[in-house]
Amino acid sequence: METCEKDWKESIQDHKKVSVIIPVCNAEKYLTEAIESVIGQEYQPLELLLVENMSQDCSMDICREYEENYENVHVHEEKKAGCAYARNRGMEEADGEYIVFLDADDYLKDSASIGKWIDALEREHADIAIGNYERMWDGKLLPAASHEAFSREDRESEEFRFQGFFSTGTLSYVWGRAYRSSFLKRQKIHFYNCSYAEDKLFNMESYIKQARYAFINDIGYVYRRNEASISNRYKPDSCECWLEIAHRTEAEVRKSQNHAYAGMVCYTIAFAAFFDAKMEYVEKKKSLQATIALLKKYKADELTGRCFKNLAHGKQIKEIHSRMWKLMLEGFAFAMNRKWYRCLALMIKFLVDLRIDERLSDTGLRE
Repeated sequence: METCEKDWKESIQDHKKVSVIIPVCNAEKYLTEAIESVIGQEYQPLELLLVENMSQDCSMDICREYEENYENVHVHEEKKAGCAYARNRGMEEADGEYIVFLDADDYLKDSASIGKWIDALEREHADIAIGNYERMWDGKLLPAASHEAFSREDRESEEFRFQGFFSTGTLSYVWGRAYRSSFLKRQKIHFYNCSYAEDKLFNMESYIKQARYAFINDIGYVYRRNEASISNRYKPDSCECWLEIAHRTEAEVRKSQNHAYAGMVCYTIAFAAFFDAKMEYVEKKKSLQATIALLKKYKADELTGRCFKNLAHGKQIKEIHSRMWKLMLEGFAFAMNRKWYRCLALMIKFLVDLRIDERLSDTGLRE
């Protein structure tokens, strides 16, 4: 949906408070830029909650300095390690009618970012307002995939779910958007302490619980490719993490009694198995045997077995528009069902070595 031509400040007669939550852990390199981008927002009233999470650098000193100098900046310490705990603590402390999450190594694009998201929430009577974003790698601002690839689709369509959470992926992130606090509280949505991708689970649960979306085309957020961040590091327990996410998502789908959402569980498994196998191949010095062992690990779970059968024969995949994605998902699922692990490992080697996997991602090539 297009942003109104008139200034967002004129469209809201009575501003409601926004709570911006930044989890902070060893973030001294970029933290000041993140905080300044919030302090410079035109939208008011606004509070900034810095949730310090057991940093070993000077992050706490930076947080305290801002708290001393700005009345609307508040520092909280979370002693349980993990971004999920820090974000949940921020949500507990927040008293705004809207919630905005910002990662400590990212920043808001301009001073109107939050105001535009809130305007979209109110204008569309939505629960989540989502804008576009840019990515920064090696000091260069580069374009990222626009949500327009799916946001014009029917919310209940398979295309909306598949592109939104997987092939484009914009719906998976908690940054670059605003949430209505009353929706999160009413639906009792919080972060589970997964080692990775807890934001994807948070957002899939929001979708299953009937969140209403508003989309604006403005770029309001800059995502920084930080090689030191957890999302870009090899994680030995990633398989267990993704399986937990898949099982929790399946439980939410069962509770919703909407079987049309079952495809989300299957896609989670398929994308996770491929992504982890790729990471294993790279981390283990291009070892095909390590890649094969990882694929076998996924196939051993009862839920994944059902998911790959559904992808190979289910109706959901037929509703996806892209022929390329259909072929890739069906082929991957068929090979997993047949236990053709070596063929899959060779395919992954081909995709990684030629960097085709990067071209298929929502952020594209890394230069």
